[in-house]
Amino acid sequence: MSQPRKRDAEATTERILVAAQQTFHDKGYDAATTREIADRAGVNLALITRYFGSKRGLFERAVLPHLSLGWFLKDGLQDGASRLADFYVDTALKGQFDPFVVLLRSLSSAEAGPMLVDAIQKQALDPLQDAIGGPEAEARATLVATQLAGLILWFRVMDKRPRDVQTRERIRKMLTDHLSGLLTPE
Repeated sequence: MSQPRKRDAEATTERILVAAQQTFHDKGYDAATTREIADRAGVNLALITRYFGSKRGLFERAVLPHLSLGWFLKDGLQDGASRLADFYVDTALKGQFDPFVVLLRSLSSAEAGPMLVDAIQKQALDPLQDAIGGPEAEARATLVATQLAGLILWFRVMDKRPRDVQTRERIRKMLTDHLSGLLTPE
């Protein structure tokens, strides 16, 4: 007689989150379905409701925490421009979960769009603005965010990341210089 399979809520939750991240990445919020996410995770559809309440609740847990600039701000702004340039010029996440690709693919959603705008404001722009300080902090933080959003769109979504090292190095240097001017109050 076979033993019933042991239930592990933590492992199941993690499988659902990973499946949701990949599905939202591939399709955006509106086109992703909870049925597809459950199938991808290998779980019963009812578990999404049980653990997350809804597709919205799942999106909030799977995607929104990853829009934070906490990883960057924890080390302060010293060498911040080069750290940002290194990360965004060198990181190729093709086929992997990229929260910024989810942002771009889901921003037009009536349900997800406001959540994303709020998350970016609270988790990225406001903390960056506070870290920059000074009278032009809001404008500087906005310019940093829009510069990086354009780079993400070009490199990751449109897959226009330069293949040769020399071009990437020139872009990295120019981006570092540009971001340095924005991150350093006058």
